[in-house]
Amino acid sequence: MVDVQQMETLYRLYGSYSQVARELHTSRNTVKKYLRQIDEVREGTRTEILPETRIIHQPKRIITDEIVHQIHQYLKENENRPKKQRMNGKQIHQRVIQSGHQISYTTIKRIIQRWKQTEKAREVFILQSPEPGYRAEFDWGELSLNIQGVWIRVYLAVMVLTDSLYRFARIYRKESQQEVIDCHMQFFNEIQRVPEVIFYDNLLAVYDYHRKCFQDTFIRLATHYGFSHSVCNIRSPHEKGTDEESVCFIRSQAFSERNTFESFTEAQNWLISSLKTINENHVYRRELIPAEGLIQEQAHMKPLPTLEYSNYITRTAKISKYSLVVFDNNYYSVPDTFRSRSITLKAYVDRIDLTDGLNLVASHQRFYGKGNYSLEITHYLKTFAKKPGALRHSKVLLQVHEKIQNLYHEHYLDRPQEFLEILGLIKDSSPEGLLYAIDHLRENGIVPGYDTLRLILSQNLFQIVEPLEIFDPITVDEPDLTVYDLLMRCEA
Repeated sequence: MVDVQQMETLYRLYGSYSQVARELHTSRNTVKKYLRQIDEVREGTRTEILPETRIIHQPKRIITDEIVHQIHQYLKENENRPKKQRMNGKQIHQRVIQSGHQISYTTIKRIIQRWKQTEKAREVFILQSPEPGYRAEFDWGELSLNIQGVWIRVYLAVMVLTDSLYRFARIYRKESQQEVIDCHMQFFNEIQRVPEVIFYDNLLAVYDYHRKCFQDTFIRLATHYGFSHSVCNIRSPHEKGTDEESVCFIRSQAFSERNTFESFTEAQNWLISSLKTINENHVYRRELIPAEGLIQEQAHMKPLPTLEYSNYITRTAKISKYSLVVFDNNYYSVPDTFRSRSITLKAYVDRIDLTDGLNLVASHQRFYGKGNYSLEITHYLKTFAKKPGALRHSKVLLQVHEKIQNLYHEHYLDRPQEFLEILGLIKDSSPEGLLYAIDHLRENGIVPGYDTLRLILSQNLFQIVEPLEIFDPITVDEPDLTVYDLLMRCEA
């Protein structure tokens, strides 16, 4: 912007329009124009030198009405074409260039944008109000938790009934199809019913958008429980807005204040207790709280099937020389008494079962991550009997209870054969029973040995006391003794 006051000062100094123009790096005509306007203001023939609001009317040099009309015509034709066959901005630009006009692609984009703002029809959404028990929705969300001082990413699976707004959620280490099915099973078991239809987002575990069909395993689940399934259109979250909001709401309500836990199980239990609080509080535009609304919806939903759905993955696993099988880069022990070189592995969401036909050979808690070992010391007792010296530095010894490890290091470090006899008592009773017997002897100042531990376990001192319940299904009316008095009088 030209400094008019400086221009007048320089003109009084030099007395030349050209010299002032050179000093201010502007044109001579500009200097002459503003100096004349200064004189007009002083004479009173002009009110201001520089107007506060200036509107520059510049004629269109390239954009003509013909070009604008041509572009608008292409855009109107687009509306009658299939979505994937419409002309984009670059194609419209090429058409305009081919018709003999010279115009930039950026200018074409500005014209298209202005047309969309004024001419394109607005997208209108339709409010939905499904009947009770008809519709539920499913979606995933991500969550960061601190488990024993380590931050891990977990996945929040959320299901919600749209009528009562009853919310259900579980956290998982993965978001595969098996976790999706497990969430459905737990949801159905909690509400003790099955809704008519469940809506899903763009989930590959449910729907294959490339093949345009539902996944076979998911269809088996839907057939087993008898619910219909539907997926939203791509990039259309408003079609499933109830669950989209529920993911954010549950994540905020349950884990905004607390996100540190000692174990994954503790975090899961915290989520369940938080959901109980959520479902027992009033929500916006609902007369009943979700827990009460669920009771009304249950009357309109389908009953649960008699048989539970089997949600596991079956593999044939090869047993290594360390009597281990591998699944998802984690290792699980097999009893050394099992003779076959391979075994059937069933992977559930929370456990790994090793089976031989219908017989369960071993069961382990399932690990997530890589390089974890689940070793059961009773699986190696036969091998340790042949190689007792291998017990001292074995990895499996590190996984038994700390009290059993202390007993070994304090009293049986040089007597591994005797300690193996003690470990054999776990098979006859249980790990909890052996720990109880060890504590009982230590409290009485006795060093736990095989004979003393076996004596305590044989006396069944460690047992679960169940509450005594007395059933009285037969009720007898109190007799009327006056009848016997009448009989006695007749005999007399």
